[in-house]
Amino acid sequence: MSEREDRQATEHRALEIAAQHAWLRPHLSSLMPVVLADRSSDKGRRFVVRLTNRGWVKDADAIDVVLKAFAAGDALEEFEHHLGGHQNALEHLGPDAVPEILSVHPETRSLIMRHIGVRTAQDMLGLAELGLAKSDEILEACGRWIGRFHRSTMQDPRPIDPKFMLRWAATMQAGVEDRSHDVPRRDLFLAYVDQIPALAETVTGQSTPIAVAHGDMHLRNLLITENGAVGLDFEGVRTVTPAHDLAKFLVRYHGGFDPDPNTPVLKAFWRGYGADLHAQSQPALSYILPIRVLGDWRDIPKRRADRRPGQQQRFQNLLKYAEKLFAR
Repeated sequence: MSEREDRQATEHRALEIAAQHAWLRPHLSSLMPVVLADRSSDKGRRFVVRLTNRGWVKDADAIDVVLKAFAAGDALEEFEHHLGGHQNALEHLGPDAVPEILSVHPETRSLIMRHIGVRTAQDMLGLAELGLAKSDEILEACGRWIGRFHRSTMQDPRPIDPKFMLRWAATMQAGVEDRSHDVPRRDLFLAYVDQIPALAETVTGQSTPIAVAHGDMHLRNLLITENGAVGLDFEGVRTVTPAHDLAKFLVRYHGGFDPDPNTPVLKAFWRGYGADLHAQSQPALSYILPIRVLGDWRDIPKRRADRRPGQQQRFQNLLKYAEKLFAR
């Protein structure tokens, strides 16, 4: 199947699912589907499709929504888990910071959200590299949204217990050592992963804040608006140290853009996030961040020919970032 045929199949399936949402059904003939994201797994396809008739009808009658469809093989509990994360964030932050959910259809594992016609933080930072936007303003908006989200569900702090993350690091290490999982620059990977237990031991027992985590806090899950940022794609409701969200965001930023952990532009991110939360999260971040770097490194194919577009630059940035991070 060609790329065009593949896209058309997704558009057709999106309209079939949209027809299951009763309030949208009468308008289907006027709606144009636009695929925003589409990925396949052993459970089926997950996709996000914009449905709009804006520009073809009067503004008062215009519909501009996003259909998010989970894979047909996803368990209902998994769908409800993701839906619960979105609803929880919407309840705490409101529709200015989280897209409003307009309709839910559990049988098709789908929901309809208000469409927000702006770019992701990933795209905006790409424009900043061309001089068409300002990195510090984008990062400050991201930091402010993440800080606001964490503060909205903050609980009493807990002592750091790194056992779970240490098990993940040990699993990665074992796979690379026995070559059941090949990584580029295996020598450096193993040298760095050897440092993880000592990093965790240094902060074990220290206090860390606890809040509901986004769960997948990367640069494409924040939209940048004139008034700040809007969060997307929540991974359920799970209370952990905010360092998990921070580590994911920072590794994706440094891997995609500036590999210098001391780059001055990050001051804007921490200013938005809040100096108090930054200081409180720092102990847990000091060992979770290096593990997160190794997790992203592990996802890079060993052979350069096997890497997707952008993965080579990401790997080069991760090498530079890890060199400075592990040398601290």
